[in-house]
Amino acid sequence: MEFFPCQLQVAYVLTQPCPASPTAETSSDQAKEITDQIAKWNDDDYFCKNHIFSGMSNSFFDQYSKKCMTAKDLWDTLRSVYQAEAASPKKFLVSNYMEFKMIDDKDVSIQVRKFQLIANDIIVVGMTLDENFHVGAIVAKLPPSWKEYHNKLKHKKEDLTLDQLMQHLHIEEETRKCD
Repeated sequence: MEFFPCQLQVAYVLTQPCPASPTAETSSDQAKEITDQIAKWNDDDYFCKNHIFSGMSNSFFDQYSKKCMTAKDLWDTLRSVYQAEAASPKKFLVSNYMEFKMIDDKDVSIQVRKFQLIANDIIVVGMTLDENFHVGAIVAKLPPSWKEYHNKLKHKKEDLTLDQLMQHLHIEEETRKCD
């Protein structure tokens, strides 16, 4: 988003305020120069703000166009919103992990892979995820039509590794497809 305004040399409006209007003591030459600087800043601000707006969906445009008068206002508002979201990726990932649900309409193996991607993201941000816990979570999230198989896995005496569970699920899924 910053590349285009930088390329056109209008990104300065994101960091520099509009020049102050000339005072009564300002000479006419200086007043004209300041007025020209103000006009240029306003044009560049308009261009930069609308460039940012062009990258937004309509719902965000409607939300921010009314409350952000300058490109700097808009930029600072967006930055604060998205930095707050970026500051809590762990909470977001844990929430996705906990709320993940499997449904009967899709292949279980595909859904387990999606769930595994969330688990991998959790590990990437530095959190630990016990394999036994993760295997138990997968078993607990099996779709309703897998209830009997869920109970069978839950009551197994030995703990399954993730790879073993994936093999069991694959075999069960293939068996169900054949039936």
